[in-house]
Amino acid sequence: MSRGPSPQRKLAHAGLVRVFDYQCPASKGAKVEPEQFTDTSITVVRSGVFGFRSDHGARLLTAGSAMLANPGQQYEISHEHAGGDRCVIFRMDEATLERLVGPPPRGEPRRYFARPVLPPVPRIEALRRLAEQCLASQGPLMELEALGLALAKEVGAQLGRAPKREESSVAPSRLARDGVHAALAAIERGSTEELSLGDLARAAGMSPYHFLRVFKRETGLTPHQFLMRTRVLHALALLRDTQRPVTEIAFDVGFGDLSNFINTFRRELGCSPRAFRTATPGDWAAGHLLGQGAQ
Repeated sequence: MSRGPSPQRKLAHAGLVRVFDYQCPASKGAKVEPEQFTDTSITVVRSGVFGFRSDHGARLLTAGSAMLANPGQQYEISHEHAGGDRCVIFRMDEATLERLVGPPPRGEPRRYFARPVLPPVPRIEALRRLAEQCLASQGPLMELEALGLALAKEVGAQLGRAPKREESSVAPSRLARDGVHAALAAIERGSTEELSLGDLARAAGMSPYHFLRVFKRETGLTPHQFLMRTRVLHALALLRDTQRPVTEIAFDVGFGDLSNFINTFRRELGCSPRAFRTATPGDWAAGHLLGQGAQ
């Protein structure tokens, strides 16, 4: 949106997805000015009520409504009833968006959305909330990317658009497995880094959305789950074979903070890293570690 840079705050850049928090400074009865979208984006209203007018007519938007922006599209925002609305804006690269919502109509190269507004849709609102929760907890960027892709896919479904057929969806399973194998190798090599979904999809030679489905089908885990488990596996060896501090191990295997490492470790093993380090084989065999606090 071109509504001035000051109220718009970039929350995260996750390779395939850029997320912005937009706080509108306009008050009730503010002057209406013509505006223009500059990027392809999906904006979900978080709070507030405001009017939206485009060449499709006028609509009243409220929490849960979605604005679907095509570059160059003209619109007006009005505040007859209130002001200070807040939105979350998702921007994705257009190649990815085309695969999820379908190609633009012939002769309209950058008009991915045939309608500029969707009324509140529970699945869209749920994805918005999950994305904000991921951002607030400084969750992994790969999760944010997956949520952005799911959001675009749901918008396409609401518009009745068919996504572009995946070339690899009809490929032999051997080819798909070769791609997943390449992604697994990339995770092993870069498990200490902040890998993105786009990086892994490129390694696999697939589009991101198709890669998510194929990877889960072939491994039983999402790419993020596999990455977390790879880091925990590396931590197991360091906890038992060295005397290095738990905090140092957490950072060395790729976790950004100690609490995230402890919580992930306990979720996977049922005990804290410290309890695992000091446990005897008999403790483990008898199940004494299960349910230990994350100390």
